[in-house]
Amino acid sequence: MTGDGWAGFATRLERGEEIALIRSLTAGNRRVLDVGGGSGEMARAVAAQLGQCTAVEPHTQLVESIQDGVTTGVVNVFAGTAEALPFPDASFDAVYCAWVLPYVSDIRHAVTEMIRVCNPSEKESKIVLIAGGSGNELLALLNEVCVPVAEEPYDHHGYLLATAAQVLAEHGFTDFSLHRTEASIRFDGVGRTERVATAAAVLTEFWYGPHPKADEIRSALEPALARHFAVRPHGIGDQAAVLVARPGS
Repeated sequence: MTGDGWAGFATRLERGEEIALIRSLTAGNRRVLDVGGGSGEMARAVAAQLGQCTAVEPHTQLVESIQDGVTTGVVNVFAGTAEALPFPDASFDAVYCAWVLPYVSDIRHAVTEMIRVCNPSEKESKIVLIAGGSGNELLALLNEVCVPVAEEPYDHHGYLLATAAQVLAEHGFTDFSLHRTEASIRFDGVGRTERVATAAAVLTEFWYGPHPKADEIRSALEPALARHFAVRPHGIGDQAAVLVARPGS
């Protein structure tokens, strides 16, 4: 995923249910960290509720955009990665990470970093991880159409969450709950041909950017998207599994 690719994807993404869940999960917290701030939509929603939120984002152009549109509360943005969070131990009482696990270089290290900066002695201490859930329409397109062309491994978000849960349990975060949410990426063009071409371009740029087979991937996506839009004309589902981990008693 490139910063430019994410920006093009995010402008079409509707994630109200995810944001509502994060707001409800962090309603009792005071110091919240967003790992991988993206467009900043989620961090701004948390800041509007709590008065502040801290975000870490590796892409420079996204770091600059996260604070745009902040009308209530304060969003403190830092350049950085999940594997090297730029904060002292126990700096936050809640840490959440939405759709970042597939892009980290070392998932065990990234989750360990989230644990390091989360204070387990706080009453509302929790770590929240969002990744692809069962029935995810975007991941189905990626794995069934794009991965064979790109000759890359399948994107298995269940494995990512299972690995993360193992690391969390090893560090005392053993009180787990699991939730589902559904976002979607929307295409509003009147004609199906237009929607297919636009969706193929947006998804290719988001997933593969300058990949040497990007043109082949985009071409392979078009017939699959035509079939998808014949049933669901204006949206592609981004169904999520949400893992919440709290310190065990």
